[in-house]
Amino acid sequence: MDRCWRTLYFPALVMATDATCYVFGGPTMYSEAMAKIFTAEENAAWARQLPGKMTSSCLAILHDEKVVMVKARYKDHWTFPSGIVDDKESPKQTALRETFEETGLRISAHDCDLLGVVYTASNGSDRDRFNFAFWVSVPSDNLKFAVPNDEISEVNWVPFEKVATMSGGKGSYQKFQSILLGENVRSSYVEIL
Repeated sequence: MDRCWRTLYFPALVMATDATCYVFGGPTMYSEAMAKIFTAEENAAWARQLPGKMTSSCLAILHDEKVVMVKARYKDHWTFPSGIVDDKESPKQTALRETFEETGLRISAHDCDLLGVVYTASNGSDRDRFNFAFWVSVPSDNLKFAVPNDEISEVNWVPFEKVATMSGGKGSYQKFQSILLGENVRSSYVEIL
């Protein structure tokens, strides 16, 4: 099951695109599974089987009060390029790897700085999560994205004030929006309890 979920959530890490997954009631081809938007219950089931606290990382690519957000084929909301931190990988390395996998952009580690860390406590149907966010400023919004691809259907430049809405109202993105807008944020670490 772990390989199956990794195939569904991290297709760039799995070379075989015809891998058979045993979810959704029986054998499902990878390409069929990627076309499905996961329910909250399916996401919660996946998250509960992970050990410890989940750690994810993202990269906010900024230009002129706008940020790059991506729409994954298997999600019903937009995010910054992001993903789960793999073994032997730092949160910054994850953000850079996911940015390349999801957009085709190569960003240098020394050009990135910490935007913030959001800890979200479990609401009973998900897991506790640390989400590290990094940022980089680019000189132009005329970037060449490698989209669409197997994982991402769209990329858009989103005004800072629309980040929370585009994320489907996710608490971490509400906090990231506040940080981007400079709204009464005293710390780059926030807890959502």
